[in-house]
This record gives sequence, C-alpha cells and structure tokens, in this order.
Amino acid sequence: MLGQRVITAIILLAVLVAVVSIPNPAYFNCFVSLAAAAAFWEWLRLALPQTCQKKGIELVGGVALFVSFVGGSVFLPKIMAGDALYLSIFNNTGLFFVVLSALVWLLIIPVVLYQARLDAIGKNFLHAIFGFITIVATWYAIIAMYFIHGAWFVFSYLILIWCADIFAYFGGKHFGGEKLAPKISPGKTRSGALCGILASMIWMLASAFIDNSFSHFILKQSSILLVPAVGLLLAVYSILGDLYESLLKRRAGFKDSSNLLPGHGGAWDRLDSILSVSPIAVLIWYLLIH
Repeated sequence: MLGQRVITAIILLAVLVAVVSIPNPAYFNCFVSLAAAAAFWEWLRLALPQTCQKKGIELVGGVALFVSFVGGSVFLPKIMAGDALYLSIFNNTGLFFVVLSALVWLLIIPVVLYQARLDAIGKNFLHAIFGFITIVATWYAIIAMYFIHGAWFVFSYLILIWCADIFAYFGGKHFGGEKLAPKISPGKTRSGALCGILASMIWMLASAFIDNSFSHFILKQSSILLVPAVGLLLAVYSILGDLYESLLKRRAGFKDSSNLLPGHGGAWDRLDSILSVSPIAVLIWYLLIH
C-alpha cells in the first residue's frame, strides 16, 4: 500500500511540475480546476442523501464546477495583465468565499469535531454548501498565489501542508501513544499530530530565508516571531481538515472519498488539508498586505 501511495504521489507531483513549467497559466488552472471539481464531487457523495446521488446530482455538481473554473481561463490573460475590472471581480468574489470559508473553519468546525456526533444526520445540505464555499475559496487561493507570487511560492506553501501530513503519519507510526480523536479517526495519534506540527513550524522557519517563499513573504510583512506562529496555526488546521473529512466519511459509511487515486483513495483524501488551510492562509496573506 505504501509503495502504491508513493508511486501515485510521484506521478501527481510530476504532473504539477509539468503544468507550472508551461508559460500559459491556463494549463495550471485546468489542473487545479480538475482537482477541485473531483474533490467537490466526492464531497457531495458524502454530504448528499442517497436519493440525490441516484440522480447523479453530485456528478453534475463536479462537472459544472470544473466547466465554470476552466471557463474562467478566458479571462486569465486580462487578469494577469492587470485589467482593473476583471481584477476587481476576481479578487472581490474570491475574497468573499475566502472570508466565509475561513470563518467556518476557524469558529465552527472545531466545535463540530469536538462534539464528534457520528449518530447525527451526516447527509445534509449544509455540508454540501460548505463544501462549495471552501472549494471555490481554495481554488481562488491557489490561483491567486500562483498569479501574484509564482510557482515556487505555491510549492513552498504546499510543502508546509505536506510536512504536517507526512510527519504526522510516520510520527504516529513510530511513537504511537494516545489517540487524537478515537471516535472520528482511530489511526491518528497525538504524537503524530505533534510531529506534523513541529515539522511544519521547522519548515516555515527554514524557508523564511528563501526568497519568494510563502514563509519569506510573512517574514517581510511582519517579523520572525509570526513565522512559526503561522506554521503552528496552519498545521493545526491541516489536521482538523483531515479529521473533518474523516467525520463525514464515518457518517456516510465510506472508507475513502472515492477510488480515483490508487493507494490514496480520492482527491478529497489528498486535498483535505489543503482545503481547510488555504482559506485561512490567504486571509492571513490579505491581512498582512493591508
């Protein structure tokens, strides 16, 4: 299983490197849009009632979102050229979703996870609506980071999340110990979570001195004290994003969000932390520059 996970991860990383290497930003947008649409389809599979799924509503939702995102590629050259009207629409709409999603993640999701109500009615439209808001916010976050700061900025930000995920997995395997959220995800341990958080903070401190990295931007806009603090906050919410998806899967009776990615499950299984962290990260980014 681990070997299959590694192979799939390498392929996905190679595709990502390839699309960011192409000067035309439409290719990067298509890649991000496809990943976002797949995650939205899976989110709806977990959130919507079976009656809706039988009608294919979750598939229609995923396709519609992909078409909408890719359709926006028509306006990308004008946005990148600094057209005032298109920039205003792009930023104002994106920030609306970012703020709304970030507030839910920061204030509501921790309460939902603390309650861990597995017997609650998990398939409801509030989860589906929240999924739409979060995925649009994340799409905007990644695209905006790429347009404004470039590919390395995006990669350095993603490495922060990958550190939390990878070190939490292997740290938990090695140290074991008390479970983090036994009702939601019995496999996760507090020691693993701590390893992931520390790894993310270390990466933030190390990359703060690398030009044009996500951490370097925070350092330039504030101070070295805020760098590990942001790493701590984002690492914690990367774990909460994973737990939130696990909660919905348990309520829906699913092991994985889908079988799209061999060894990994579905797109949401790989993007859960990115979806929870990105709205918060861009909100921090926005507050620092204003």
